[in-house]
Amino acid sequence: MNATDSSIEIALKHIKTALILLPVFFIVMFLDSKNFNVYFFMNVKIISLTHVFTLGFLLMVIMGASYMLLPVALGVKIAYEKLFFPVYYAYLISLLIFVIGMHYFIDQVIAAGGLLLFISVLIYNVNVLVSLKKVKKWDYSALGIAFAYTYLFIGLSVGLYLALSFYFKIGLNIYDVLQDHIYIMFIGFVTMLFIAISYRLLPMFYMTKTPGKFYWKTDLIAINLGIIAIIASSFFGNEPAVYIYLNGVGGWLLGLGILLYCYIFLNLMLKRLKKKFDITTFYLFTGIIFLILATITGLFLTITAQKDLNMLGSINGVYYIFGFLALFGFAGMVIIGFLHKIYPFLISLKVFEKAKKGAYGKLFSDLKTKYFEYLIFGLFLTGSILWIFYLIQIAAAILFIASLLFLFHIFSMGW
Repeated sequence: MNATDSSIEIALKHIKTALILLPVFFIVMFLDSKNFNVYFFMNVKIISLTHVFTLGFLLMVIMGASYMLLPVALGVKIAYEKLFFPVYYAYLISLLIFVIGMHYFIDQVIAAGGLLLFISVLIYNVNVLVSLKKVKKWDYSALGIAFAYTYLFIGLSVGLYLALSFYFKIGLNIYDVLQDHIYIMFIGFVTMLFIAISYRLLPMFYMTKTPGKFYWKTDLIAINLGIIAIIASSFFGNEPAVYIYLNGVGGWLLGLGILLYCYIFLNLMLKRLKKKFDITTFYLFTGIIFLILATITGLFLTITAQKDLNMLGSINGVYYIFGFLALFGFAGMVIIGFLHKIYPFLISLKVFEKAKKGAYGKLFSDLKTKYFEYLIFGLFLTGSILWIFYLIQIAAAILFIASLLFLFHIFSMGW
């Protein structure tokens, strides 16, 4: 098996695993819906469920796709390709250990799973960072990817600290540390990586111009300064004035940086030469709308005092809606949209490598496939909107059906 075969096969293996874990996430959400009424920062079942999605779906797809997309986006070769398969199996096993340990709150299993997760993802992370040494042109895409994987390392370290704290009973301010972990992993890694990759892929897919340097430099600076300010605020827990100031400044910088990106994205897509909408375009536009809603919600939480939030009644609901908007509404929708392009591309490459006829097989005609894709999109959108209104069980049931149909549709393209 040559390097090209390996990268295609491991990318497909990651994506297939992620697509299987997505309906698992929604069926557990349906069964555990009552836990969304419990304080979320110390709710181990919600933490376990969240990691099924963030690590089992989001990061699993990102890891697999990056083996093919990073060389395309940056023109570099992944440094150590032989690590593909051992990292995948180690990551999958450690993820299952961690999720089971957290769900049943077994501190030894949580610590063991967290440590194994840290090691497996760290190997992948270092592999990518070493590969970036060969980048020749450091534009937004290259810089953004470098920042994203640096944040991944920091977020992993914070996550390991949190996992070990369950076993060693380390004294810590769980709210601040968990908040740092969330911001670093979601904004620092996932959002930054998507923004960086999209500046390279959107012009390729839709024949549109790249944004001006002023916009992307301002965007890069605002988002990174926001993350740094929020992380720094956690070191001033004993100084309320400094903590509130840094946390507020960080929140506003993040919010404005993300809104600036949304403006850049919409500007790029509205000026694209290829005006025709495809299924990926619908997912991308929907994801950006959800990102704008999540950012507005986040800014609302930033400017509203905690005592005023408590007076609203269901403070847990506000945070859960904010998290769902960001995680599935934005990141999930965007990744599902891109999978409509990435998966057929990988299957085509795999078939080409084996010299078979045709790109990939389908169970439907082209017209029926198109309708089926829009049906799935409609279900994902409906479920997401119902979740915003906190109709969790109904939303989870619809999203579970949508994820199963999406799994069926993607696998119909080839195995």
